[in-house]
Amino acid sequence: MNNTTLQTRNLAIGHRANKQPQYLQRGLHLALHEGELNCILGPNGAGKSTLIKTLAGFVEALEGEIYLMGAPRTERSFKKLSHLMSVVLTDRIQIPHSRVLDIVGMGRYPYTSIIGRFDQHDRKIVVQALKRVGIEEMKHRFFDELSDGEKQKVMIAKALAQDTPVIILDEPTAFLDFPSKIEVMQILLGLAKDTGKSVLMSTHDVELALQVADQIWLMDKGKELHTGSPEDLVLNNVLNYFFEKDYIYFDKYTGTFLLKTRNGSEIYTDGPQPYLFWLNKALSRIGFNTTEKGVGEPRVVIKAKDDILLLLPDKTQTKFTSIESLISFLKNEV
Repeated sequence: MNNTTLQTRNLAIGHRANKQPQYLQRGLHLALHEGELNCILGPNGAGKSTLIKTLAGFVEALEGEIYLMGAPRTERSFKKLSHLMSVVLTDRIQIPHSRVLDIVGMGRYPYTSIIGRFDQHDRKIVVQALKRVGIEEMKHRFFDELSDGEKQKVMIAKALAQDTPVIILDEPTAFLDFPSKIEVMQILLGLAKDTGKSVLMSTHDVELALQVADQIWLMDKGKELHTGSPEDLVLNNVLNYFFEKDYIYFDKYTGTFLLKTRNGSEIYTDGPQPYLFWLNKALSRIGFNTTEKGVGEPRVVIKAKDDILLLLPDKTQTKFTSIESLISFLKNEV
């Protein structure tokens, strides 16, 4: 592809201990393209933050080369780098006595005069960045008065005001509640699709990443790094290879992580979606293995939202008006 903005060749990441390299990953050949949102996934200790900081230049690469807009990053001056890449780290930011407008305006410093004076063009870009992330009405508020979600939007707006083709973020949803996570993901997806910028972020939010990412870089310590579209990684069972444990597995049919039952009894289920999906989740939670075919075992049939029929092997039939009432009965009777 000729729209590659960030690329690595034979990259090795990690740290040095007594001048000896301690590798987390080696031989990485990665590429980020215009208009794409790529997500780095992996468990704690896999090296997600190390990879982010290595790409951003905060941590030395142990081997290999990083190319930014077609040239080795090491050949770029600090000023040129600030025009090509902006970075948002995961640290909880504390900036007392500073207003949102001033913080977002810091993104324009690479373009200002030696005394840091803004012109009309700079002010226009700052306002556009505020609007883009939906915080224009907060521009005169103090940063330390904001919620974690609002602070994260400010830092994204600052990166956007820097007006670089590449934006890198380390765990931008780490301290956010679920609605805020979704909102930040949507903002980043919009940045990539509407502005053509390349957005790379690390995250623990696997299910959200599967919905928004163009490419996923899946890494774990001691394992080969896998890259690809979310759909291919799911269908090739790569997600299970990385995340499956004794107690949890990734369900490729629903795109969610589910708890494994503990050698529970089988129960057969039937009915329309989405009721069947949520019925199976509830039954799995209390220890049943659900299947859609079988004879002679307990069977649950959903006819409608408030019409659930339990048929037992002895021909007994019991009707329930909610999944909760069914689960309560099964806990005590079956």
